[in-house]
Amino acid sequence: MALIDKLLERASGVLLTFAGIVIMVMMLHITADVLAKVLLNHPIIGTLEFVAVIYMVATIFPALPHVQWGRGNIIVELFTQKLPAQQRLGLDALGALLTFVYLGLIAWMGAETAWHRTTIGETQDATFFEVPVWPSRWVLVVGAAFAALIALHQFIDDTRFLATGKRTRASLGNHPI
Repeated sequence: MALIDKLLERASGVLLTFAGIVIMVMMLHITADVLAKVLLNHPIIGTLEFVAVIYMVATIFPALPHVQWGRGNIIVELFTQKLPAQQRLGLDALGALLTFVYLGLIAWMGAETAWHRTTIGETQDATFFEVPVWPSRWVLVVGAAFAALIALHQFIDDTRFLATGKRTRASLGNHPI
């Protein structure tokens, strides 16, 4: 379990770093576009398309595993806040299982779409040239798949903890127990 913990944590960190780099590149691109528009009266063609179909996907989906790793998803505890910690952990384990199923379906269906779009070389028209869109579809698949694996790992660890009282170091996250 400790090896899986380290691999998933490292993958989460690498994907988060990738998303951070993409954010920096996007900021530079948009800044250059604004400066070119204001100073030269000539914006960078295709900026909107790059932001919409590449940068946004590449900043959101690679960060999902990090959010899942830290159990940082929004949780509404209106009806469960007064439950004992054991029962809340059981509900969190069920939530992790449902998250795994949901993200797994997104990754699987996304992979089917990404494969099809890759084979046809999907692009987005940017007036004077085409922006390749198909690579961003694979970014979605990778982010959702790793987040699903982390959710599965957390479900297994929570279930193990409920049964034995033992858990792995990193999968604790924000848990009350």
